[in-house]
Amino acid sequence: MKITFFDCNCMVGKQQNRREGEPYAALELQTEMAYFGIHEALVVHALSRDYNAVVGNKEITRIKLENMKIYPVWAILPPGADEVPPPKQFIENMMQNSVGATIAYPMLHKFSLSHWSMGELFKELNHHRIPLILPFNQATWEEVFQICQQFPDLPVIITTLDYRQLRYLLPLWQTCSNLYVDISWFSIAKIMSYLNRKGHIRNLLFGTNYPKYTPGGAVAMVTYADVNEQDKKKIAGDNLREIIAGIRRD
Repeated sequence: MKITFFDCNCMVGKQQNRREGEPYAALELQTEMAYFGIHEALVVHALSRDYNAVVGNKEITRIKLENMKIYPVWAILPPGADEVPPPKQFIENMMQNSVGATIAYPMLHKFSLSHWSMGELFKELNHHRIPLILPFNQATWEEVFQICQQFPDLPVIITTLDYRQLRYLLPLWQTCSNLYVDISWFSIAKIMSYLNRKGHIRNLLFGTNYPKYTPGGAVAMVTYADVNEQDKKKIAGDNLREIIAGIRRD
């Protein structure tokens, strides 16, 4: 059974704290994806995180990779700050540019995830079922809970999460079926089989955290996971494909 990978946690562009020799160009990403057998990816531009969300969104939309399917990820800002179009127009712009997900950096960009700040935009994302990516260090678990509860049709993806957060995750998953995590830093023995027994295979997404990490580790975690082939396929890409397929285009 062939496993096809879909990366939910990927970045291009020169990062602010880039390590010497760290890849950043779109062509390098394309090469890495081909080498490791990654067929699709959600990709954000470093400028969206480290400089300006609007500029970064334009850059990732501009990038076109030959023979590889990527979905741009747009960073979001509070609609009331007059830096981005009103939510309905913002969503329309996303649809026109085949954007696959949004990402929020509230700690870095200095804004609140509360309803009074982001509620109008989250309502539109919820209606269209457009995924919201929250890097682990950018939101509290209480904020994650509130968003998942208030917007049950909004897929919320927490990235770069270590296994020590299971004491938060497991109780949250009892009431938040729209909460997902990537596996890029979930490095613990038999974690896949454990979460499978708990019924949470559907909540796991393949992610590499490229270019900070080489994709090989995440690929190996799925390839050699102690779960059946069907569950490997779900983690590798089918769970994320189901989320992307569920985006409402109306």
